Formats: sequence, C-alpha cells, structure tokens
Amino acid sequence: MDNNFETSLKEFGLTNEEARVYDALLELGQSVVSPIATSARVNRTTCYNILEKLVAKKLASKSNFRGKKAYSVSDPSQIVENLEAEKKNLEKKLIHAKQFQTEITQKFTRKYTKPIIKYVEGLDGLKELYEDSLKCVDKQAGLRAYTSMRDLTAELGSYAQNYFEKRAKRGIPIRGIAPDTEFAKHAKKVQNKFLRTTKLIPKEKFDFSPEIYLYDNKLAVFSFKERFGFLLESKEIVDALKIAWQLAWERAEEYDKNIKF
Repeated sequence: MDNNFETSLKEFGLTNEEARVYDALLELGQSVVSPIATSARVNRTTCYNILEKLVAKKLASKSNFRGKKAYSVSDPSQIVENLEAEKKNLEKKLIHAKQFQTEITQKFTRKYTKPIIKYVEGLDGLKELYEDSLKCVDKQAGLRAYTSMRDLTAELGSYAQNYFEKRAKRGIPIRGIAPDTEFAKHAKKVQNKFLRTTKLIPKEKFDFSPEIYLYDNKLAVFSFKERFGFLLESKEIVDALKIAWQLAWERAEEYDKNIKF
C-alpha cells in the first residue's frame, strides 16, 4: 500500500491494521475473509475482527457469498460523513466542557490549590501575567482592575493591541478604575470595542502607576516603572481585595460623573 495513502487513512481515524484491511478491500472488491487477510498481511481471526470494526464504522458492508460472509467497501463518502459526525460531537462536548469549566475549577480550587506567588521581571515577564489573565474562568465577572491607563503600546509595542483584541475575542470583560488623564479619556471613548468599562477618578487626588488585576482567585500586579510584577493565587486574600475594589468602584462612579470630556 502507498505510504501516503496509508498515512491519510490513519489521519481519518483508522489504525495501521484497519488501514491495510481497508486498502485490501479496495483492491479486491467484494471478498471473503481469507484473501483480505492475505492481502492485508494480518491473520484471519484478526482480519475478521477488523472487518467487523469497519462495518461498525460504516466504512464496509457485509453480505453472504456462497454461504460465506463476504465484505466490501462502502461508499468512500462515508469517511467524510464520519468525520463530520465526529466534529459535531466534539463541538457539543466542547460547549458542555466550557459550561462545566467553572464548576470543575471551583471544586479543584477548594480541594487542591494552595496559595501560590509567581514573581516575574522585565517586559517579557509582564507579558506572562497579561497572558494569564486571558485564562480568566469567571467571564461574567471578568477582570476587576486599578489601571493607570498609560499608553501600553509605548511599553509593549504591538503586543498591547493584540492583548486587548484577544481579551475581547475571548469574551473577558474588564472594569477599571483609572486616574483622569488624556489617554484615559481617549481609552474610555473606545471602551465598548474592547469590552472595557472605565471609571475615571481625579488624578490630583488618586494618581498611581501600577496595573492591578483581580480575577478568579488571582491578583496580578504590573509595575512598568520598576519592570517587575507578581501573580498571587489565594481565594481568601483575593476575595477580600475584591470587596475593597467594589467599595472603590462604587465611589469612583460618583467621581466619574463629574469628569468632563
């Protein structure tokens, strides 16, 4: 059998032996088991079992030929139909897995996870933290943030825009409290494009430079000035910080109303 042909059959879900038996059927046409086994280089018992598997996959059919079982290849379009059915089944499983992911994560977190701290340095390290935020499981709450609304493009180049687009594409919203700057005002004007909700606060009273993200059981802190950051995983601590963030968010709403664009 042609190696490329065999490789293709295996890519379509057949084992090595199934591919050889299938090819033998193509060469022989309708046949009883013995000639198929000889052509496929498998013993008769193994060949019979493989043929029955091909019948179960609707890739072969069986009939009676002079009192013996005979096999032949089904319409080759069945290969595509099988893959289409497998694709639909995987899509259903993927939807179910995504729906089930939050519950699994919650049980895993309660039973197995312990507080973890990860320290990073440099811009590549800070990018690692941004990438972790794209794994946010609780997409309804999304990311809670204190953000300086600095021009991240100046710091991270094209990565910043790619990150914003990936986060929005994955359906992860962000709610941020930011000092009132011209860049922050501009970012707020286009916030809907990136699933972002921003509350501005007076820069003269509440200026800060780090980025701080809260999501799931995680706290991520990004310092561009000192070029380092860290990720803390702790349900107890992060839950407390989320409460503090909520207090700040509600107060920020009052400030935001009085800031003119």
